[in-house]
Amino acid sequence: MAQMIQMHTEKKLLDEVFATYRDVQDAAAEMAQVLPCPRCGKQTMKMRLHSNALSRQVPGITICDRCGTEEALEDAVHQPMDVRKWALIETYMKGANLK
Repeated sequence: MAQMIQMHTEKKLLDEVFATYRDVQDAAAEMAQVLPCPRCGKQTMKMRLHSNALSRQVPGITICDRCGTEEALEDAVHQPMDVRKWALIETYMKGANLK
């Protein structure tokens, strides 16, 4: 039971982080700023947000083309990368002292 509660809490936290990031990503696009890719953490995103790849794992999140290709390949073999390994989540967890 405790493990189910922990999993639910973790999922809720991840959902909140991605929802906040979607807002930040949209705001940055409006100000013509480029954020690093939330999946790999590299400065590989294109200036125009809609020119990047949409994540297959996290609806509404834009990722760099390379990560988009990797997600497509992972999807093809049914082995998606755990979103907790995304650069965005790892950075958040370190900053929140949750890891």
